[in-house]
Amino acid sequence: MFDQSDDGDDTDGNLVDDPTVVDIIPNTSMEITKTATVIDNGDGTNGASDVIVYTITVNNTGDTSLTGVTISDVLTDGNGTVLSLDAGPTFVSGSSGSSQGSLASGEIATYTATYTVLQNVANTGSISNIVTGTASSPGQSNNVTDTSDDGDDSDGNTVDDPTVVEYAIQWRC
Repeated sequence: MFDQSDDGDDTDGNLVDDPTVVDIIPNTSMEITKTATVIDNGDGTNGASDVIVYTITVNNTGDTSLTGVTISDVLTDGNGTVLSLDAGPTFVSGSSGSSQGSLASGEIATYTATYTVLQNVANTGSISNIVTGTASSPGQSNNVTDTSDDGDDSDGNTVDDPTVVEYAIQWRC
């Protein structure tokens, strides 16, 4: 004996034994956080010749895997002039073992980048950094995006704010 279920909706024109269809909409999202650690040049203040080490984490906060994960890193001085990183962003690891460019659901990929501060940049008073990311969910292309947060929610901005390292401007006569 065999009996196919009925979806219970006779207004759809099918009065008997039609399948019940449930559309499942995946939750696709990622969260990028970027933090900065200043390695002082030995003078005890943030300034020229210090090295800034940036740690970037890309967290797959959705319920599907992501592929084609790419990040773009824009570094600017206090005047808005675009700067070039010394190195990176370089993929370090995936918390679940995924390779670069792929993230399982709940996985966190870690990247690092460095910048050595020049005197003319220190004179602008700050270095600001924003990372944007793009990824693809199953069957889609570049449909998951995020802009980095600085990881400091006590600053009143809990999403998408730049990572800023400030410098005391020193004038020399």
